[in-house]
Amino acid sequence: MLSDQEKKEMLADGLSRERQKRFLMAEQQKPEAPRTLNDYMAFLRDVQKIKSFEHKRVVTPTGKNIL
Repeated sequence: MLSDQEKKEMLADGLSRERQKRFLMAEQQKPEAPRTLNDYMAFLRDVQKIKSFEHKRVVTPTGKNIL
């Protein structure tokens, strides 16, 4: 849930003329053809630095399960 302060900030952001201009510019610059899934994945890779991590396997002891 959002706090009252967060709600006020979101409303103020939505009423901002500068924010509205940015959204209009983005709408005008969008490509005509829809993007493919590969394009979207490439975009995510460019925007977000993906850090590799290890998957650690932990064995859960099941000797005391009575199900």
